[in-house]
Amino acid sequence: MRPIARNISFTRMSSYRPTPSPNSSMSTKPPIRPTPPIHWVLDWDGTITQHDTLSTLVSVASSTKPSFPTSEHWSRVTKAYLKDYNNTLSRLASNGKLPSTLPEENKLLHHMRVVEERSLTRVSESGIFADLTWEDIHKGAGQAVRKQEVSLRTGYTAFYEEFVNQDTRQIDEITILSVNWSSHFIASCLSASHPSLPVPQILSNELEGLSPSIPTTPSSGHILPTIISSGDKLQQLQRLRSENGRSRPIVYVGDSWTDIEAILAADLGICIRDEPMGSSQRQLAEALERLGVECSRLGEGREREGEGGRAAWASDWEEIRLWSMIAQA
Repeated sequence: MRPIARNISFTRMSSYRPTPSPNSSMSTKPPIRPTPPIHWVLDWDGTITQHDTLSTLVSVASSTKPSFPTSEHWSRVTKAYLKDYNNTLSRLASNGKLPSTLPEENKLLHHMRVVEERSLTRVSESGIFADLTWEDIHKGAGQAVRKQEVSLRTGYTAFYEEFVNQDTRQIDEITILSVNWSSHFIASCLSASHPSLPVPQILSNELEGLSPSIPTTPSSGHILPTIISSGDKLQQLQRLRSENGRSRPIVYVGDSWTDIEAILAADLGICIRDEPMGSSQRQLAEALERLGVECSRLGEGREREGEGGRAAWASDWEEIRLWSMIAQA
């Protein structure tokens, strides 16, 4: 059975009031109102950035070890990951039947976590990131931004500038929540993209041994796993909510299946979509459809709360920025 969508909507009007519903008492999430500050929880790869940046991080490592066969190792671990991912998903979803309820979806994603664990072990053992330093990543990320190998999505810088320049009485909060392998790489890309702006809180993984106090200390090349799956993102979001005391609504922005549990646990989940959608975006869209969660365009006032949460989509950060200005006016 498909979950019943509860008729609670987000509108573009500052006079927003939740639409009464027979099931509304079942929801414990505070509605988004124009007055309280929002806690924005943002994915990094493909959400803040135009494209996935892991291959760029690998390129940074490769540039520091020209005699090391980085490309061969990267090709091998990538092929092994895709094979493991497809085989595991086929085994868990027999006959191609994917879940139609959120509990079943959560269970499937929980079992898929081992694929990410095995992948991190392969990458760590490959030596791709061995001897990479804090300084190497900082310089390499800056160069990647200047060469536009890492580029931020349209409107993100303006969105973040408005966040930084907020009235102190109405301060939103931003946390980046990512399965990327280096939080320092993310921070370095952001610093290079807008040097005059502070870097927000980043919750992600890191390469073992990196040290800001001794920036030339080489990494062992092992990835210290903190956030590697959809379930890990959900746990972090729940922790952030408990720290807020539930007084600050959470808006989560993501672009892939790894984001789905956080999207549905947030007060509003926003899906980034290109035209046409990329494969990861399409996988997320299909999952929401399977679960019976309506996902209309942000600002159309038709965002609906399904079994797990409310979802909408936007093509870029300019749409999100304009929506947030109106929603909090």
